[in-house]
Amino acid sequence: MPYVTEKPDATVILAAGAGTRLHGQGKALIRVAGETLAARALRCAREAGTSPLLVLGHRAGEVRAALSQHPSWTDSEVVDCPDWEQGLSVSFRAGVRAAAERGAGRVAVVLVDQPGISSTALRRVLEAQAPGRIARGVLGGTPTHPVVFDLDRAGQAAALAVGDEGARAYLRAHPGLVDAIDISEVADAADIDTPQDLLAWSTIGSQD
Repeated sequence: MPYVTEKPDATVILAAGAGTRLHGQGKALIRVAGETLAARALRCAREAGTSPLLVLGHRAGEVRAALSQHPSWTDSEVVDCPDWEQGLSVSFRAGVRAAAERGAGRVAVVLVDQPGISSTALRRVLEAQAPGRIARGVLGGTPTHPVVFDLDRAGQAAALAVGDEGARAYLRAHPGLVDAIDISEVADAADIDTPQDLLAWSTIGSQD
C-alpha cells in the first residue's frame, strides 16, 4: 500500500539559477516540446497529485510573465528566493520553508532542468516513500531526482545544506535512510546545462 498522509504533498521545483553555461538564458524560460521548463515542471507536479512550489531567483519577473499565459497557473505556486546567487542550498531552504508554511506533510524535490523526470516517475517515488524514510529516484543505478522526504527530514536536510548543494550533504550523512526507487522506464535524467544539451532535448521531446 502506498504511504498516504493526511496533509498535502508538495513538490519543490528548484529553478532559481542563472544557467551560466547557457549564457544566462535562465533555465526556467527554456522551451522544450512547446512549453517552458517552468510550466512543464508545474504541470508534472500537479499531474502527480502534489502542490507545486517553483523557487525562482534569476529573471523571476520574466518567468512569472511567461507563466501568466497559462490559465491553470497561480502566483501562490511561486516562491521568491532573492538570495539565489548564494547557491542551490538557499533555494532548497526557501522551498522547504514554503512547504512547511503551506502545511505539507511530505516534500518532493526536483530540478527544473531535468524535463525528463515525468509525472509518472514522481508518482512512483512518492508512492514508494515510507514513513520516516527518504525515497530517491534511480536511473540505471545512478541516483537522481525526485527525492521525497517527510517534512521533518526535509527541514533537517535544508538546515544541513551549504553552498551549491541541496539535500546532498544530508543524504551522504544518512545513507541508511535512503530507499532507491527505479524509474528507468518512465524517466530520463539528462539535464539541460549547455547549448548542446538543449539541442539534444529539442529532438528527444517529452516523456509525458
